Amino acid sequence: MLTIYQTRYSFFHPSPGWRSSASKEKDALFDAGRLERRAYFFEKVTLQSLADQTDEDFILNVLASEDMPKPFANRLTEACKDILGDRAHIIFGASEAPPRVHFRSYRWEHHSSEKWCAQVVLDDDDAVSMDFNEKLKAEAKSVESLRSRGEKFGCISFANGLTALFRDETLELHRLNKPAINLGLAIVAPSKSRYNLFNISHNNVPRDRPTRVIYSQTPYYIRSLHDDNDSRGRYQEDAVSPDSMMKYFPFLKHIVTEWKVLEVPKNK
Repeated sequence: MLTIYQTRYSFFHPSPGWRSSASKEKDALFDAGRLERRAYFFEKVTLQSLADQTDEDFILNVLASEDMPKPFANRLTEACKDILGDRAHIIFGASEAPPRVHFRSYRWEHHSSEKWCAQVVLDDDDAVSMDFNEKLKAEAKSVESLRSRGEKFGCISFANGLTALFRDETLELHRLNKPAINLGLAIVAPSKSRYNLFNISHNNVPRDRPTRVIYSQTPYYIRSLHDDNDSRGRYQEDAVSPDSMMKYFPFLKHIVTEWKVLEVPKNK
């Protein structure tokens, strides 16, 4: 079964759930300082978490705006190639069509030969644990049987993860336990179907579709909170030591030290 990670990267298509000016104004979205900061998180957090996977059999689809400034479009392309090679596929799409259309069209055109696939939304500043792809594939096999019962698709939700608070010269990790949010959530469906996580309400997945929720003592994802978030930042108060999480997220070894001396311009 093919695993497809789907990432929006400074793609302009306003959503009612986003609150930042960058989600509503192209000038703010393509501000050079913002794009520099987003590149840092995408390269050092998101891409690196995929490069660290114990199971390397997956595809990353990145959706960016066709009118992204060329230097940053080139940087995006080079970073994906350098870190993931031919497992990364970039779509520079028009803003008139929503993300679900771009991702669906690309899947139909390039991956329809696969009978089933697992699709995972991975924001451009978030991460998955190094064994996420391996565990997802094992769980996804059980969902394929739903087809014989008349179900169009099923979902898998890894409920346990972390919130990373990136503040000036400090990085804090807090536990996060919440099923059916975009993080740690996968939709398993026939590759030729129209379904993906961008055209269903993820909060209602357990109510509307067969969903396997996995609780564990180990975290399976990291949600990053920083000055450029597009959505509301909430987190639980129980903090954990970054050192204790490095065995699940090896990239933290570099981030913890680097963030204190990071030269990427921050919002004031």
